[in-house]
Amino acid sequence: MRGAAAAAQSQQHPGGFTPFTVVTMTVVAVFSVWLSQIPNAPWSRHHDNDGEKFLAKQLNWIHGAAKKECPLPPSACWWQQGSIIKGIPTGQSKPNCKFLVRDPEFLEILGPAPELKLVAETDAHEGGVYHPDNNEFYYSTTRHKVGYTSMITSSDEKDSAGEQNTQVRKISLDTGEITTVFPVTDVANGMVLDREGNLLICQQGQGKKPGYIQRVDVKTLETSIVADNWFGAAFNSPNDVVVKSDGTIWFTDPIYAWAQGFKPEIQVEGQLYRINLDGVVDAMATNFQRPNGLAFSPDEKLLYVTDTGYLQGEEFDKGKRHHIYVYKVREDGMLSSRRLLASVGMYDGSAPGLGLPDGIKVDTKGRIYIGSPDGVQVFSRSGKPLGLIALPDVVNLGFAGEKLNKLYILNDSSIHMIELQATGAGLHYASKFMKK
Repeated sequence: MRGAAAAAQSQQHPGGFTPFTVVTMTVVAVFSVWLSQIPNAPWSRHHDNDGEKFLAKQLNWIHGAAKKECPLPPSACWWQQGSIIKGIPTGQSKPNCKFLVRDPEFLEILGPAPELKLVAETDAHEGGVYHPDNNEFYYSTTRHKVGYTSMITSSDEKDSAGEQNTQVRKISLDTGEITTVFPVTDVANGMVLDREGNLLICQQGQGKKPGYIQRVDVKTLETSIVADNWFGAAFNSPNDVVVKSDGTIWFTDPIYAWAQGFKPEIQVEGQLYRINLDGVVDAMATNFQRPNGLAFSPDEKLLYVTDTGYLQGEEFDKGKRHHIYVYKVREDGMLSSRRLLASVGMYDGSAPGLGLPDGIKVDTKGRIYIGSPDGVQVFSRSGKPLGLIALPDVVNLGFAGEKLNKLYILNDSSIHMIELQATGAGLHYASKFMKK
């Protein structure tokens, strides 16, 4: 027992350093810089940068010691900065690491024993919407070609489906059973519940048929078109959608349908739209390359939008954006003060190190979760990288469960789930039934 206790002590305070030692070293480092700034002091002559160098050295040591002070859960490791010239790999600091930690705050989210579980093997692509009525999770599938046009579709025009198709499905979180809700759609993509529990679907359209936002009564499967144009200009391919607490519907409309070959032309540049309660559509923001995922902060004073210009259509362009932007939401509902929240890279520095921030969700503490080719990347409210839940090819994600603390993750071939020490925000219908 003595040996085990000694080992535990060594893990808590590597090298024999205690928190008191760390604080002392910090004070000494700062004091040394203060001394170095005294003009004409004998110790400062010819050594103008010594204080700063010493501080940098000490702060680097303190950062490393502080990280080691935090015990890591199983399958977690610290992320490390590599070097191309020195041949040091960027990424996980130990093999088979499922949770890469960049900041200790990430450990608060993971909890003491995080576990990423496979829920189902299915081509789950977008959506990621939890419906509490029957404990179900809705999603849209990957896009593929079909050779028929007469099956039941979620469109109001029953024979409108063309060659490109995605399905709308749901999975029971009680039994794991997967049900196809709409076998044929107008290339359905992102989804959300409105305040009444209806499903809102981004239908991208194809050919000459415009994209549109569709409302579905999940009990009867009756559908209606909420909006399909802005000042008479048809939507390109609505991608993702959220509902604000006032009932307005916000969605992104990139030009992916044209870029991926199932629309003949661009209707209008990719914009961010709002559908007002009276059905009027307003363009709220522009100057995107490919506007994609979006989410409001818990207090709805900020709006986050991902720009995946890096993925032009079916090909990548390293000179384009892989960014998350944040806007201030003014009291009159308009947007202002756009700024970069994060430029997203790949935690392992692979091919070529650029991330692809797709779907985006937030928790009640304002932390931001995005789908990326390397997994789910998590950021603080200010944009500080916190860590990664490693899983290849993540596209979208969504909080679910009676406490809204289970994160379901879609990566085109499966659905995974991890229970977090965090609660999903912005789920206006589901939060009515949440157990605390």
